[in-house]
Amino acid sequence: MDFVRNVENSRCAVLCVHGILGHPCFFDFLLPLVPHDWSVTNILLKGHGGSVKDFSAASMSEWKGQVRVEAEKLRKNNDKLIIVAHSMGTLFAIREAMEGNADALFLMNTPLKIRITRRLLSTPFKVLFGNAKKEDKWTQAALAAYGIECDANPLHYIGWIPRYLELFAEIRSVRKILSQLTVKTQVYLSVHDEMVSPVLEKLFAECHNVKVKVLPTSGHYYYSDRDTGMLQDDFRRFIASV
Repeated sequence: MDFVRNVENSRCAVLCVHGILGHPCFFDFLLPLVPHDWSVTNILLKGHGGSVKDFSAASMSEWKGQVRVEAEKLRKNNDKLIIVAHSMGTLFAIREAMEGNADALFLMNTPLKIRITRRLLSTPFKVLFGNAKKEDKWTQAALAAYGIECDANPLHYIGWIPRYLELFAEIRSVRKILSQLTVKTQVYLSVHDEMVSPVLEKLFAECHNVKVKVLPTSGHYYYSDRDTGMLQDDFRRFIASV
């Protein structure tokens, strides 16, 4: 379920949007830093938080529609809106900013350029089939962020193919319009990201009001203690500046 905190006459609202296969709990390390007199919606995208078949039955258009509805509602009922997003959620955040539904963006691991790594190939299998070892911090972080019930039948995952094809199409679409992004934006890219290339820094260099930071010891889901502390410190400053 969505986490929602409505505050009347709030100076600012925060909308959190997780990534594909993700879950709102991903933002647990940032949400306590949001002022108590701000409105917050930590959205659960359709098909997430349920079964493999539930995810297959959802669609990219439904996810974008959910985010659009929440962004417009929060933008209307609050003075300003910050969208905090991870992975696929950052694509929706960028679109909402361009539609005038957000005043600032705090983006983590934006998947505008995909790369294939060994960990990208191995981690999903460990998560999906319950082979995540307790001492493997990277896989445990992916497991904690995973928002779909485990299913031992590989055939049930065939329905995921259309969802990922839609994701790749959305990536290409957002890349084409990225240079038009002008709202205050902070972007974080992880050096050891399993799927997102850190060379994206060059793409964001074309955008106005966008700052990019690299997390030197983190991945797509796993953030080291050092990088987590930096994200939290930066987030405090970011929300204070909006």
